[in-house]
Amino acid sequence: MKKLVLFASVLVAVSFASCNSKPAEKAAETVEAAAETVEATANAVVDSVAACADSCAACADSCAKAAAEAVEAAVK
Repeated sequence: MKKLVLFASVLVAVSFASCNSKPAEKAAETVEAAAETVEATANAVVDSVAACADSCAACADSCAKAAAEAVEAAVK
């Protein structure tokens, strides 16, 4: 059993040595790319919500004006 564990640890050490820790670098690049994607998506959502809020505010103003005109017309 000791020989098997030693053999496995030697294989792991050789695989890390042959890769020059490139998997860690690739993982870091992947994490950075994912963070950029999340940030871009969040910015798009914020922009969309802001546009929707502006649209709702414009609609509310339009409705208020229409209601005021209707009240004035009803009073006359």
